[in-house]
Amino acid sequence: MSFSIKAWPYQDQSKITTLQAQAEGIGKNNIDSVLLLLKKAEDLASPKTLENVQAESEWVKAKTYYALKDYGESKRYSLTAIEKATNTQNFQVLAKAYNLMGVLEKFNGDLNLAEAHYRKSLENRRMLSDSVGMSKTLQNLANIFRDQGVRDSAFIYYQRSIDIKLELKDTTSLGITITNLGVYYAEIGQYDKAIEKYNEANVFYEKTNFQEGIAKNLNNIGSCYNNTGFFKLALNFYLKSLTMYRSLDDLKLDEAHTIENVGVLYKRLSDLPLALEYFDKSLAIYESLNSEIRKASVYLHLADVYLQENSPERALEYLKLSEKIYADRGRSQDLALVHHGYGFAYKQLKDYDKAKAYYKESILRKEELKDSDDLGQTYNSLAVTNYETKEYAQALRNYQKAYDIAKELKLPTLMRKSLLGLSEVNQALGRSSKAYDYRVQYEVVKDSLNNVEKASQLAEIREIYESEKKDKQISQLELENEVVNSKSEANAALAQKEAANKLVFIILAITLFVLALIFYFYFRQRLVLTKLKVNEEKESRNKEVNQLMIQQQTKTLEAMVEGQEQERKRIAKELHDHFGSLMATVKVNLTTVAANKEVTPESEKQMNTLAKLVDQACVDIRSLSHSMHVGISETFGLVPALKDLAKSISQSGKIHVSFHSSNCSEKLDSSIEVTAYRVVQELVSNVLKHAKATKLTLQLTCLDDIINIIVEDNGRGFDADFLMKNSQGMGLKSLQERIAELHGEFEVDSRPEKGTTVIIDLPISIEQTLLKV
Repeated sequence: MSFSIKAWPYQDQSKITTLQAQAEGIGKNNIDSVLLLLKKAEDLASPKTLENVQAESEWVKAKTYYALKDYGESKRYSLTAIEKATNTQNFQVLAKAYNLMGVLEKFNGDLNLAEAHYRKSLENRRMLSDSVGMSKTLQNLANIFRDQGVRDSAFIYYQRSIDIKLELKDTTSLGITITNLGVYYAEIGQYDKAIEKYNEANVFYEKTNFQEGIAKNLNNIGSCYNNTGFFKLALNFYLKSLTMYRSLDDLKLDEAHTIENVGVLYKRLSDLPLALEYFDKSLAIYESLNSEIRKASVYLHLADVYLQENSPERALEYLKLSEKIYADRGRSQDLALVHHGYGFAYKQLKDYDKAKAYYKESILRKEELKDSDDLGQTYNSLAVTNYETKEYAQALRNYQKAYDIAKELKLPTLMRKSLLGLSEVNQALGRSSKAYDYRVQYEVVKDSLNNVEKASQLAEIREIYESEKKDKQISQLELENEVVNSKSEANAALAQKEAANKLVFIILAITLFVLALIFYFYFRQRLVLTKLKVNEEKESRNKEVNQLMIQQQTKTLEAMVEGQEQERKRIAKELHDHFGSLMATVKVNLTTVAANKEVTPESEKQMNTLAKLVDQACVDIRSLSHSMHVGISETFGLVPALKDLAKSISQSGKIHVSFHSSNCSEKLDSSIEVTAYRVVQELVSNVLKHAKATKLTLQLTCLDDIINIIVEDNGRGFDADFLMKNSQGMGLKSLQERIAELHGEFEVDSRPEKGTTVIIDLPISIEQTLLKV
């Protein structure tokens, strides 16, 4: 007699569930073990439950291959899981598999298909009342809406996801959604709000020691500071992010993204060699990971670098590579940027028809996406091309559109460019009054931007200080926590040993331990104090040396200026007193001889001619004496001297010179006035020699600690960057070096056929300026 034992169905199902859970727990660490466990689970399934078990197994395989970054296999198993789960109405598998498919399609660049998958996942999670899953899918949908530019929907879905996670107290996941909300704020230009969200998310990450999330947010904060012009702060956060990424595994993609951001920073600083170096590093990582979308982003940056280097052919190569990737994935917003780049490249190649066609295509895409910021930039670029092809009506219309956008969105940089363009076009159309009005507005915005830039620099210094202060506070808190934890451990150890009746041994051990700590901290403190004292003494010595050097440099500069002026005065006095009086004596003697009646008519005529020549020599000596004496009266000062200079040049009739002064009622130190006058003389001389101008404006403004000098002409202009780099003469380059020695600032704004503006800030007290350095 034989018996057969059959397992109960619930027992098999329990084993199946256990096997699948074990497989999912192993994950990417051993794919062979995962597949083996899933095969055993399927072998235990009855024919009735087989398809449902297979659906669960296919989902585990899809998830495992995704962790291995084998996205092709992950997609294949996800589709199989969806097919089998649909047949068995396994809503749990459907929800997870559709969510993973959304992630894969988003990674591949197909946002519309990703959205469809996420919506199906959300439907299944609602059927299951799966709050955790719903919060994650809502976040994923919000990311899609953000990438599609549907920002209102993105914000709503982020907020819904956050509300659910707050109720569930899902700390790490909550931090991820808050991070994504920070990205949302960054993309709409609210960088302060974005930084606030990134810091808020990091608080949650620190609670669970989620290092990957902290590293990403450090990178995000760096990007915010980069976009607001705080470049030192941005670089600081980027480097912190890179340090963390390099200590973590399987985050090469994020590391490459941060490296790319550093390249963007150096590109904005116009340090193009360093920008290229970082872009090449990030591109190499993206290629190794087969990340096409990120490669396209770097191609676009490389094209921009070569456009800045005036190499349009190289730029076009990278624009084509970028365009192919974006076109294959339907990335309309990115294609708009590519077409803008095409327009700029063809303008550099003087192929204006193609340039205008690409600009117009970029405008159409940006109008569809309602990307107003970039739209204004493209209108401005198109207007520049219209102006160069003398299509003044179109240029005027496009500059006006760019200006309207800049005014609406409060974009001062775009506003400044548009106002300058409007001024130039109206000037070309003969509308001098309007051109002047726009020029005045341009100068106002330009001055405002300069003030904002100075304020930003101060704000950056303050931000750096606050950031360092916060880091010190965090370190202090960590130290206090360590001390508290150490005390807790010591108390626990003491209690255990007391329970074991080893009180004497415990007291002795603790005593030795405390003594060791006392000695350790005592000698450590002495070492620290010694180092501090050495550093203080070293800094003190360096400070004394620097002060001596500065004082010596100041005395040298003062002696040099004073010596030059004394020598000029001596020569002028010599010319006036000695040679002037000598020539006058010669004239008197010649007149006496001419009055002698015995002189023949012919000799009288010669004497009269000599007298005239002597008169002319006296005038020339007086003029030379006056010029050697600089033209600055020791009684009246710099302003009258510059007025006299402007008047004397205007009387020539070749050029009209106007002079304006502001807040310069008080007489300054003679060495400063002489230096300022020499600077203006040199600039005016350059205009008269080279500019072929008809108008010249001199502006002098006296502030608390600087003299601001502006010399502006309407001459033929020049390529300022090229001249400053390649000039071997003594012109603007030597003047710039001279101003730099005096710790002043020197700026040239010039373009061919557009006139030249030179702006100089000269410290009123050279000695005080040197002492501040």
